[in-house]
Amino acid sequence: MKNSYLKYALGLTNLFLSLLTAAQTVSVANYWEDRQAAISLTFDDGVQEHYTLVAPHLDRYALKGTFGINGKYIGDIDEHYAPRLTWEECRIMARNGHEICSHSWSHPNLTEIDSLALQTEIRKNDSVIQAETGIAPTSFLYPFNAWTPQVKSACEKNKIGSRLCQFALGQRNSGCTATSINAWLREQIDQRLWGVTMTHGIYTAWDQWDEPWILWEFFRDLAFKKDSVWIDTFSNIQAYLKERDAITLTTVWEKTDFVITPTLTLDRNLFQMPLTLKIDGLKKGQCIEAVQDGKHLQVSYRGNYSTVNINPYGSPVRLRYILQNPLKNKTLCVIGDSYVYNHGCPFTETWHYKVAQKHHMNYLNMGRNGNCIAFERDSIYGEPLYKRYHAIPKNTDYILIIAGHNDAYMVGENIVQQQVLRCHLDELLKGLKKEYPHAKIGWVTPWNVAYKGFPATISIIEEVCHKYGISVLNAAYTSGIRPNDPVFRAHYFQGKNDTAHLNSKGHDLLIQWGEQFLMGL
Repeated sequence: MKNSYLKYALGLTNLFLSLLTAAQTVSVANYWEDRQAAISLTFDDGVQEHYTLVAPHLDRYALKGTFGINGKYIGDIDEHYAPRLTWEECRIMARNGHEICSHSWSHPNLTEIDSLALQTEIRKNDSVIQAETGIAPTSFLYPFNAWTPQVKSACEKNKIGSRLCQFALGQRNSGCTATSINAWLREQIDQRLWGVTMTHGIYTAWDQWDEPWILWEFFRDLAFKKDSVWIDTFSNIQAYLKERDAITLTTVWEKTDFVITPTLTLDRNLFQMPLTLKIDGLKKGQCIEAVQDGKHLQVSYRGNYSTVNINPYGSPVRLRYILQNPLKNKTLCVIGDSYVYNHGCPFTETWHYKVAQKHHMNYLNMGRNGNCIAFERDSIYGEPLYKRYHAIPKNTDYILIIAGHNDAYMVGENIVQQQVLRCHLDELLKGLKKEYPHAKIGWVTPWNVAYKGFPATISIIEEVCHKYGISVLNAAYTSGIRPNDPVFRAHYFQGKNDTAHLNSKGHDLLIQWGEQFLMGL
């Protein structure tokens, strides 16, 4: 009788676990951070205008490009066809996060040369790029877009991939207009595609622009679509897609843990992109934690599902519900601008106040309307954060920084101002880590406002926070808040023309999103 009961109980347990497992849906997101589409901007021939004109516009909007060069012509600034990049210019672009890749040594049609000449074109260019920039090229752009399976196999050896199709982005030959470019971009987003553009010259070289401001406006438009479009180098996106398609995920329940085991057999020296997992079917209203390789991973709540970025070569990822409340009776200090102070409404309507109340936290609001991270303004706005953070009580358990909106207006398209922000942000985070060594610190970025300074400001916040190991909740790309949508603003912002301040209903949208972030710090 006893054995029968044990068998019955074990059967119920197994049934319960199987139901739990069946309820989970785990998959790799199509694109990084679950974006809807992806875009890579590629530039051929190593034209010097790529350094003097293109890269500065990309840098203003924190966009990364892929620049294919021909080593034979580098430094030929007297070339009648078009002055070419110098190696120093290539090094500067690489340091700024752009990809320098191979476009062959001397730009022949690779389908019309013999195998020995093909190998010379590939190896000679790869060697000189690595020697001059310190980075081995991991992608290939075909001269004249000409390739065969045999050429492709040779060019992709020891690389992530090569450009096989492209959208020609120029005017003299391709006839692009603002309308045709926007239609192409809309198609990439609607059909959830990876679009690859190809540009040559601006005022020189092939396929010149008579109206280059159309290209610069396209860059700007891309920057404000980062919540739905992943814009990155050719190699990064190609690596993600190949990893996504090659990985195997095995899932199982082990007691209280939902265990996801990734298996990927690609060359990890080449394929180094983390992957974004989508986890659906978890209990609604409960926060989860994720652990891989002994480290806690940041889990992002997305409404009906959650995402987490994993190492595809790492140990099994363990997900579990957070049962013991780490927030209860702790002290939460929220410091920043009017996102914190809540502009013209009481801060008791903010999502962070509501989360603190839910968990019986001691709550301190140190928001100042108009306050900046890095820039001095009129005295009414108070000292910038990099100076006034010392006022945070030393016994604070959680420090949440919500700032950057006002800095974005100060930064605009000015690269010098970007560096001012970067330096003072570095000073702020260094000081916080030193003065509050036991506090859990997190940063929430501004929304994705369609103003020229926002993409760069958000990118700098992520960059410097990563340097100091501070978790970032990217409200621009993961919150679901749409400040550029007038219908959304009418329902959830404090005014129909307001792009910064949520009303109480708007803050309610972020309670579980922010709670998950705080729980995981």
